[in-house]
Amino acid sequence: MFTADTLRTLLAPFGQLRSQPASDWTGQQALPTALHEFYQQVGPWGNTYHEKVGPVGCTLTVGGNPVCIPPLHKLESLHAGYAWSANPDDKLGDWNPNWLVIAEQGGDPFIYDRATGHVLFAFHGAGLWEPVLFAEDLYSAIGAIACVATSYCELDEDQFEDEALTETGYQTIRTDLATALGSIEAAQHMLDAWEYNQ
Repeated sequence: MFTADTLRTLLAPFGQLRSQPASDWTGQQALPTALHEFYQQVGPWGNTYHEKVGPVGCTLTVGGNPVCIPPLHKLESLHAGYAWSANPDDKLGDWNPNWLVIAEQGGDPFIYDRATGHVLFAFHGAGLWEPVLFAEDLYSAIGAIACVATSYCELDEDQFEDEALTETGYQTIRTDLATALGSIEAAQHMLDAWEYNQ
C-alpha cells in the first residue's frame, strides 16, 4: 500500500514537505500516533505566499475544489466551523469528539476517527454530520487523494469537456487508483464515498 516514502513522492508536486514535531500540535487532546508519524515522516508544509499567513500546506488539484492538507501547527484551527465556532472551548454539539479534520475540500472535511483509525468523508451544509467511510487508515486516505491528484494532473486535454472530466478521464483516474490500491473494488469504494465526479 502506501508508505511514508510513497506519500512523499506523491505529495511533493503539491507543496513543500518538511518533518514537523508533535510539539507543533496545538489541540487540547493528544495528537494520535498515526498523525504524529505522518507529520514527522511525510510533513505536508506547503508554500508561503504571504509572510503573515505562513505555509499553507499541500494543495492537491483533483478537479473542482482542491483538497488542502494543512501543516501540523494549523491543523487545530481547521476545526473552526466543524468542532467549534468562535474558539475551541465553544463546542458544536453535533460534532463527535473523536473526529479530527485532517484535510478539506471546499469545506467538505476528511475526518480521522480517533476511535477506529479510519478516515471518513462528509459534506458540509447537510444539517447533521453523517460522514461515510473513505479509507481504513490515514496513509491509505492521503495516498488515494494524492494518487487521484497525480492522475488528474496527467490527463490529456481530450479527457475533459468544458473543464469537466469525460467518462474516459474518470476511468483513467479510477484505473490508476485501483493500481495503487490493488483492486478496482477498493478504488470504486473510495470514489463513491467521495462522490468523485458525480
